[in-house]
Amino acid sequence: MNNIDTSQSSNHTEGRNAGSDNLFDINRLIRLVKKNWYLFVISFPLCFGAVFLYHRYTVPVYKASATLMLKGSEQKSFSQADLMEGFGLSPEMRSVENQSFIIRSRNIIKKAIDRLDFGVSYYQKGRFKDSEIYNRSPFTVDFDSIHPQLLNVPVEVMLLANNKVKVSVKSEGGVLHNYADEKFAGRTGVLNYERIVSVGEWLTENAFSFKIDRKTNVSPTPGASYYFIFKTHSQLTSEYRSSLGVAPYREGSSILFITSVGTSPNKIIRFLDELCEVILEHNLDQKNDMATRSIAFIESQLAMVSDTLDKVQNRLSSYRKANRFMGPSEFSQKLADKYYDTETELKMLNMRIDYYGFLQKNLKVSDDFEQFLLPAVDNESTGLVSELVKQLIELQKEIEMLKSTAQESNQYVVALNERIDITIDLLNKSINQVLRNLELEKNKVENELRSILGDMEKLPELEKDYLIIDRTYKLNDAIYTFLLQKHSETQISKASNAPDNEVIDNASISALVSPNKNSDYKKGLMLALLIPAVFIGLKEFLNTKVRGGDDLRMLVPQVPVIGMVVNNKNDAENVIHEYPHSVISESFRSIRTKLKFMTAAKELKVITLTSSNTGEGKTFCAQNLASVFAISGKKTVLVGFDMRKPRLTALFNLENKVGLSNYFIGQCKVEDIIYDSFLENVSVIPAGPIPPNPSELIVGEKTDELYAYLRKEFDVVVIDSPPIGLVADARLLMHHSDCNLFIVRANYTSKDHMVHTVDNLISEKVEGLGVILNDISINEKGYGYYTAEYYGGQTHV
Repeated sequence: MNNIDTSQSSNHTEGRNAGSDNLFDINRLIRLVKKNWYLFVISFPLCFGAVFLYHRYTVPVYKASATLMLKGSEQKSFSQADLMEGFGLSPEMRSVENQSFIIRSRNIIKKAIDRLDFGVSYYQKGRFKDSEIYNRSPFTVDFDSIHPQLLNVPVEVMLLANNKVKVSVKSEGGVLHNYADEKFAGRTGVLNYERIVSVGEWLTENAFSFKIDRKTNVSPTPGASYYFIFKTHSQLTSEYRSSLGVAPYREGSSILFITSVGTSPNKIIRFLDELCEVILEHNLDQKNDMATRSIAFIESQLAMVSDTLDKVQNRLSSYRKANRFMGPSEFSQKLADKYYDTETELKMLNMRIDYYGFLQKNLKVSDDFEQFLLPAVDNESTGLVSELVKQLIELQKEIEMLKSTAQESNQYVVALNERIDITIDLLNKSINQVLRNLELEKNKVENELRSILGDMEKLPELEKDYLIIDRTYKLNDAIYTFLLQKHSETQISKASNAPDNEVIDNASISALVSPNKNSDYKKGLMLALLIPAVFIGLKEFLNTKVRGGDDLRMLVPQVPVIGMVVNNKNDAENVIHEYPHSVISESFRSIRTKLKFMTAAKELKVITLTSSNTGEGKTFCAQNLASVFAISGKKTVLVGFDMRKPRLTALFNLENKVGLSNYFIGQCKVEDIIYDSFLENVSVIPAGPIPPNPSELIVGEKTDELYAYLRKEFDVVVIDSPPIGLVADARLLMHHSDCNLFIVRANYTSKDHMVHTVDNLISEKVEGLGVILNDISINEKGYGYYTAEYYGGQTHV
């Protein structure tokens, strides 16, 4: 046999590790799959059956969507974009990001829920799943909103003949809720209620008060059972808010997709349609809010001016009658008109100064910016102040809306507060500048008014008194006319307002979220492949035994596998003799042939068989290997060198015969311990009596003389040595051998023990080392069906 290249023994461990890392070797994986094909046969119907049952008995979840477009305001301030840009005060309320946050706010969703009839949820019972039947229930529930109602407990309804209804409620206790006040109304204890009532008859107990009406346009399903559940609007708001999604069509787009998921398609469509209406109304309310405040302020001013105007008019009429005064002179009238115009201008200036002073004062002492009315006293010179006041009110409304959904530490809330601080600072600076300008203008008007008063002092007393009364009348009349004009303008502006947002597509079902057939069956396919694969992988990973040729080639890649012996299912120890035409006999013939080819350039005389442990078939292989050489005409001797457990002695009935132990201590010669066997061309040397020190006996010169004699007298010498993984006897014999065969038993030999033993032999540069894999399955060896057919009735394995 060819010698192992011991110069490469240092690379053995590296090579084995490389082989060990090659876990995903394609050929090996294919063999593993073929070997465990039954796992896949079991896994596929189980996984696909589970997917089918999941789809059959799972309540579908739908996704509805509506499309909303955010339109920019068509009325822009003359300089708002330019003046605000440096301070980060762009119109955020119309931005996509802010609108998305507002749409998902609890206040907006609560307004939509309050308009809907979602307080009672209707269900139809099924064998394995219950389905919600919104708008498809054959009955409706009308409940008393001021009476406590039992929440989240199924109220079972059975429709009977003659307009009768059986109602039953079973509960271990629950929470009571008052819908009118939207408040907690207490708790109830154990409830076991059952009653048959007529349709439309009120059922009133401590835990509920309602009546059931039949729908004429919906027929009940024969044999079906129904139930309904009371839910609070706050609970519904949380449920729908958690399932609501808002996303732009693409980045930077003003088109939003509003989506909601749920088990009742009609219900989520109704919710989204109502939510869109609330969003539009909210946007319109925001736009109308300023106009409403201005109208309220103007109306309060009109009421005061109207009362003053009536009094002055009566006073003027009385003065004319009492003094029989028809009217002032032309000069006096012109002087009075000039004084009237100047005083009117001064009064308007004082009104504006008072407002801006009030505005500045409240900025310091109040956080309620909504009290900052915007009267009709502004003009182009104060447009920046008006825009900043509007911006401040909008920012505060946004903060108020987010209080219920976001904490103070929320980054968006923090950013809004920073914008408010910047706006207040800019507003203070703008008001100060406006007040300075108004004071200058006021001083100018007052000087002009004093000049006119000086001229009026020169008029006659009767004419002067009349002009004073007339001046007061005209001043109040002008203010009243001015306020009426502003009132009309503001009302027209409010009436012409339209929402900035527009619903492009009403809500509709856009997708089936779950169960998704395509996705689930793909997952089922993956699981059907993965579960057996994981099982096989774990079995491979946890296996500590050598199972076949693949393991050998991976664990000890530098040691050639001389042959594989299929498992012996018979009681025969010598299968060559008793079953010469069997598959197992052919295994030994194959080993003999391979040994001859591998040692063609060298005479093969001595073959030593060893193993890592007992019970691995070393003695069985030794006697059958000796027999297979003998039937080929070779004079063969089988030597039982395992003097600790001499099993070979019992197999050939040589228990009371002298053997190796006797020879080593000088009690007999070599010729005396060689016995003929019942096999032709096979002689046997037994171990003899078990000595206390086998290793010491082997070391002596007697061993060299024994091997020299056997090499001279026999063609083939087969040594049955002790397990080298347990004792050192076999190692002492190996340097006498031409070929050292290491026996590994499939599904028995420990991987670690075998690798450790073989590593030691390679590191010690043992020559002629080979491996025989014993006791493998006939399928593992690869004979299979054709071998059994070839050997026919002679096959016993």
